[in-house]
Amino acid sequence: MDDIINALLNLIPFGKKIEQMFPDKEISAGLSMLTLAVLSYIIALLRKLPDRYINAKAAEDLFPYFDYQKVKQSRELFIPTKFQNHPPSVEEEPGFSHQFVVKDKLIPWFIKTGFNGKKETDKFYLILADSGMGKTTFMINLFVKYNSLFNFGRKYSMKLLPFGDNRIIDQLKEMAKNQKEAKNTILLLDAFDEYKGLLPPEVPDGLTDDGRFRKCLDEIVELTRDFREVVITSRTQYFPGQENQAYELKVPSFDDKGFHILAKLYLSPFSDKEVKQYLNKKYGRFAFWNRKKKLMAENIVKSSPKLMVRPMLLAYIDLLVGSNQTYTTTYPIYKTLIEKWIEREANKRKYDTPTREKFKKDLYEFSMLVALEIYGKHKQTGNLSIDKETASDLCKQYNIDLRDYEITGQSLLNRDIVHNWKFSHKSILEFFLAKKCIDEPHFLVGFEFAGMDMAKTFFIEEVIPANFKFIKGGTFKLDDKYQVTVGDFYLSKYLVTQAEYVKITGKANPSSFKDNDQNPVEQVSWYDAIAYCNLMNLKAGFSKVYDKDGKLLDKDGKITTDITKVWGFRLPTEAEWEYAAGGGAENRMIFAGTNNENELGEYAWYDKNSKGKTHPVGLKKPNQLGLYDMSGNVWEWCYDWYGDYSQQPTNNPIGTSGGSRRVLRGGSRDDDSGHGRVACRINDSPVSKWYGYGLRLVLAFQFTSEPGQGR
Repeated sequence: MDDIINALLNLIPFGKKIEQMFPDKEISAGLSMLTLAVLSYIIALLRKLPDRYINAKAAEDLFPYFDYQKVKQSRELFIPTKFQNHPPSVEEEPGFSHQFVVKDKLIPWFIKTGFNGKKETDKFYLILADSGMGKTTFMINLFVKYNSLFNFGRKYSMKLLPFGDNRIIDQLKEMAKNQKEAKNTILLLDAFDEYKGLLPPEVPDGLTDDGRFRKCLDEIVELTRDFREVVITSRTQYFPGQENQAYELKVPSFDDKGFHILAKLYLSPFSDKEVKQYLNKKYGRFAFWNRKKKLMAENIVKSSPKLMVRPMLLAYIDLLVGSNQTYTTTYPIYKTLIEKWIEREANKRKYDTPTREKFKKDLYEFSMLVALEIYGKHKQTGNLSIDKETASDLCKQYNIDLRDYEITGQSLLNRDIVHNWKFSHKSILEFFLAKKCIDEPHFLVGFEFAGMDMAKTFFIEEVIPANFKFIKGGTFKLDDKYQVTVGDFYLSKYLVTQAEYVKITGKANPSSFKDNDQNPVEQVSWYDAIAYCNLMNLKAGFSKVYDKDGKLLDKDGKITTDITKVWGFRLPTEAEWEYAAGGGAENRMIFAGTNNENELGEYAWYDKNSKGKTHPVGLKKPNQLGLYDMSGNVWEWCYDWYGDYSQQPTNNPIGTSGGSRRVLRGGSRDDDSGHGRVACRINDSPVSKWYGYGLRLVLAFQFTSEPGQGR
């Protein structure tokens, strides 16, 4: 024991001096440890005082939009935001060269370079990022850093305003009246995508979404042109086209030497190093008591690296720790986050199991009701919140026993400065809406995904199987003759296999070549194929897309000739099939059967390499769109009656209105190379069950733009 006490007295810097004052070594050691603890606490407190002052001052300046807790949260675990000159989404595209991606720290760049532009046209900046990438956090930290006492180069005042506030236009007009003050003010305008002017009006204005976007942006620029600098953040998908080019506005510069240029900067996802830095900040680099949590967090990150680059998800990773799940898509991550959130609230407030379980059920149900209420009013008001009275009425109407304080705080919902209730993050609202679409297809029928990119992602991940590819529509020459346009759709990467056909239909395998159940199903008629589609839809909870005669049904169950109104699993139209087989609108597949048999053999099973039998799907090379066996193996039924396309509509054609034979495409294992041409077409009776006939599926949902991938 004496050895331990001597070691402590030697280890503590002032231990020996205390020992001189108190000869009893045990007392000296105790006092030394107590003094060390007190001094450590004082030092820690002194370290925190500047941060507390900075947070309080920023909260005062940012009132009423951001309070002390929001500022503190934004600064506490902040990893310096980086930006790049290319959108992160293109970096995974084939042929993209990463050597052209330039990344740098954004806040130092603005303070040293961006806010010191020499030309009058270099004053507007658009910061683009996907949901959850920390745009608002960046803006708060930029505001704090610029106004720091240590920013000796500060010349101007700075204002931060959110577009989500309906008063923003009036505020900007008021500020712009004082031109002298405006010229010495840097404006930070957050979340342009939440600006209600972007919403289509009840009375149609004749503008496309892109046109309305540009009109609103030009109006904002015109309104703020007298300010020193203007920084605007927005979600990426709200910014139309020309992703890698500067955006010329329709507002002339003050010196009349041109037009203002809107510089586009993209927030970079976290790198592996930055994720590690974040986890070190959150759990401590050497905090052994957090070691287990930190290891769990690292395992979650490793299992889903494309998701954990989002600061918003990392901020709540402690709720995922210990859930014993492996996350590969966004939907289960949010599902777990929300469950853990609600569980945490229940554990804080309720102490017996029955009451706790009822509270969890009530809070979840109330959150869903609020999401639906917000969605219902969003188009009219542009708001993502509801007032207190409406929230209370929902509780009464649905017999939900929740008090105000049980709903707000650190839960899914909180109240803003004017006591409107909203979700703590928009993506949580979108999760509930996506879940409603998934659980209740009738809700999906009328749901509008415009402006709900995360809802699209959630819905797609849960409903669309992993073997479907998104095909962006375009214009091409059908049958090498007729120029037609097809819309967006999803097409299965693979032919329907024998195993899938037996599982869905519950019937015996009709195929001739049964040596492997991953071979494509064959010996199915056109009527067998559409019956399979209807069964797929019924099992997925959707309506049938074909009636008993094979006519198309829209999402309301009515007969239609408009393919864009058909939602669910169906056969591709001939135009869709050829468009996808050729690789889309540009750089279409060049092999044409007999012109290059060696190349065809890399993509297709045909008479020269099939050995007279079918083969498991996906063994050959995919085309440019990632689709397998588009040529060879088995012929594929299309929806269309066989006929001449010269008299057909040019947009989304579905063939002639009637006939006796249906179209097949792609060639089979028994055909020569000429039948492997993308443009080759044959026809047969819809009741024919030849051993070379199979199918692949379209899954059709009409989104207004390509869905976000959420990763």
